[in-house]
Amino acid sequence: MAEQTLTGDDLRRYADALAEGRKPLVYLVEAVPGLGLAAGASARVVEIAGGVVTVKPTGVDDQLPYEARELRATKQPKPVKRAPAAKGAAPAKSTAPAQGAAAAPKRAAKAPSGSGGGTGARAARSVAVTLHVGSDNVAVLKVTPNAQKPSGGREIPLAAVHKALAGLADREARAAVDDVLSAARDAAADRVAALQAELAAAKKSLATLERAKRGNSAPGRAR
Repeated sequence: MAEQTLTGDDLRRYADALAEGRKPLVYLVEAVPGLGLAAGASARVVEIAGGVVTVKPTGVDDQLPYEARELRATKQPKPVKRAPAAKGAAPAKSTAPAQGAAAAPKRAAKAPSGSGGGTGARAARSVAVTLHVGSDNVAVLKVTPNAQKPSGGREIPLAAVHKALAGLADREARAAVDDVLSAARDAAADRVAALQAELAAAKKSLATLERAKRGNSAPGRAR
């Protein structure tokens, strides 16, 4: 069994399993946020054509093509064994100032370059993935962030988009689409949370007004 991504031996073994009517289990190396798939998500192999492995991820109705290097035979890569420390070697000592000094560059590295206000880079609101095929038998793919919606285009399911991008094996295009969909999903979740909070406040206010109304309309008690 492969320790990292799939090997030729893995593919041959899986092809034999498919011929016997079995569907081997593999795991995704990278997450697919647009489909709700995390890194290490399981999938069943349904077809092998050369170095392309078509799988059906758990919980997803569609079948997606992947390259062998994008899949693993195990959920997590096998940890790399560290060489034992030489006998007699003194253990490395760490001090609090040293840890603080090491942490400072990491915090500085998180600040995006060229952001004058220090607010961080804003995710693209849209992305265009353009595929051009010419008579010279050359295909060119271009990714354009924040592109306008093309006129006269046809709407297609998002699952088909992910399947097509997986077949093209272009990580930049897949990452750009995933970023846009993740940002849209986060914005929708924030909006839902805000509306739920607004609804809860409105219900509380209504309940207070109803109690006040009942108190004002109640007849006076005889003394």
